[in-house]
Amino acid sequence: MVRDSRLVQTAVIGDEHSDIPVILPTTAIELDGFRRRHRHDTFWCGLLLGGCGSRLADKLYVTHRQCHFQHYPQAHNEDRSSCRRRGIGEKSADHLYVKRALETSLTAQERAARYSYPDPIGSLLDVDLDNGQRLRVHLDGQVRPSWQDGIPILGADVPLEPGTLSRCRYVYRVRLESEDDGSGRRVWIGTESLARPTQWTPLADCGWTTDSLFTPVAIQIQQSNLEAPPPYIPPLPESVTRLIRGLEAAQRSGTVEHVRRLCQNTNAFLKTLEPFARAEAEQALDEARTWLEGHAGYQADLFAQLQRAVKEKRAWDVRELYNQATALTRRGASDAEHAVLHQARSFLQEKNHRPALDAAAWRQRALGKLAPPRTRARPADRNRAISAERRERIQQQAAAQEVRGLLADLQHPRLAAGRRAKKLQQLGEAVNRAADALSPSQRRQVRALTKPTEERPLTPKRTGRATEADAPDRPRTAPRSPQALNDNAIAAAARAVRGALKRTARAQQTITWSQLQEQLGTALPRMSEADRERLIMRVDATSKRDEPLLSSVLAAGDPLLAEAYRLSVNRLGGQLPPDDRELLREVIEADTDEAHAYWRSK
Repeated sequence: MVRDSRLVQTAVIGDEHSDIPVILPTTAIELDGFRRRHRHDTFWCGLLLGGCGSRLADKLYVTHRQCHFQHYPQAHNEDRSSCRRRGIGEKSADHLYVKRALETSLTAQERAARYSYPDPIGSLLDVDLDNGQRLRVHLDGQVRPSWQDGIPILGADVPLEPGTLSRCRYVYRVRLESEDDGSGRRVWIGTESLARPTQWTPLADCGWTTDSLFTPVAIQIQQSNLEAPPPYIPPLPESVTRLIRGLEAAQRSGTVEHVRRLCQNTNAFLKTLEPFARAEAEQALDEARTWLEGHAGYQADLFAQLQRAVKEKRAWDVRELYNQATALTRRGASDAEHAVLHQARSFLQEKNHRPALDAAAWRQRALGKLAPPRTRARPADRNRAISAERRERIQQQAAAQEVRGLLADLQHPRLAAGRRAKKLQQLGEAVNRAADALSPSQRRQVRALTKPTEERPLTPKRTGRATEADAPDRPRTAPRSPQALNDNAIAAAARAVRGALKRTARAQQTITWSQLQEQLGTALPRMSEADRERLIMRVDATSKRDEPLLSSVLAAGDPLLAEAYRLSVNRLGGQLPPDDRELLREVIEADTDEAHAYWRSK
């Protein structure tokens, strides 16, 4: 019996030291053919993949999960986290596919070479040719290319040092694409020059000279420069390289003031440079000034919005705009921008430290405008505390949520007939209880699933292709959302999310949905908006009687989830209206303060 693992897609064949890569197909149909082709092979978490050297087995899934490799259990260590391999996708074996392609090409030319894989594994491939020349393939930018120790071949996304193409007539690049059948990776060699963009050629169509690899484009460039070879241009001075890199980094991070300072008072510096270096520096400065002009309008508008939000005392918007404004000006701001930031800071401090009303009292007052405090009372006690109209609305919303879950379950392609009949019965009962709480889309799905067979006219059996007129007579199935998750998947994700929200509340912070995804990884699958609402309700439903709702920590950090928080509150007995945005903000802020206070010492 094999144990679960991360979704590993690549392995090596033979043993742990092998450099023969293989990619596992992700679908069940493709995996059947894969098993037939490799029925005599063994698969390993290879050392040249950065793996642990253990043997792997293929894992077949016929549902929503993708097929993948997984580790066999080891007698001395059953810990699933013992493998520290970082790259697990199809790109993680690219260095091995490049090696195989180069070896095939050289063998066809009756050439020999030695291959090595320097650290970091997966980033570099060294090829020592039989004439003493060396090629170094850089698949990513982790190691800075050297132009003195051999001929570098750079990955498609590896940046060039400023002035490289002024000194070299062309530069080789490499990229890999998946084969149409998903069985491997195809290697392409690109030729980049100052006069033309990168042009790509399959490695199989490239040739070899006594010294190195050549492409058809490289031959054209060499022939065009035979009569007038380019003059030698020395490398750029280190000061110019630092200026260009600083400008590019500041523009990527959006630090406007830092870009502005680098562009100021450069005339004296430019006069000290040689013409070729001055041209490179001036080009970088011109691009930076153009960027500043385009960014100035956006930044001015952002600070105007922040100032208006402070004036109108909209705490939610002030907090969001303040974070954006401080990110833009963390390397410096103008006097006017400093004044606006100071106003926003003072306003937020006043909101966060209310001297006359602590967080718990504020939360109770905010929720008290709408409903009594949330409790875990028995249904009979709750019915006495709320009106008949409100009770009916809560029951309808609960039934509508049940209908949503049943519709998702009924889309499962391998649902047994007995379970399907039982769920259809439950669906009919839930639809009657939901009444007007169902959306038009849900009603259409229910009608399609529950339409009696006798309502569909019987047609005689016929052969050949059905005509277009037959289409209305065929039974229709409800459209299936590829992102719909069943109750078990929602429950598992809710446990992981609840733990992450507890840690966030203990740290006195808030969190966004994207940060949750980055933190939890595969424990938080991709899901639709409806599934997110179901997950947040599940997170809050498991809280104890005296706990504030943990979803407030998420709604405070990600305003797009405020509606999911409102639905969760109402499901548990609240009555937050959908059209009062300001009140919803106040409740979320107060509930977040309460969650921070509750979890601070737990």
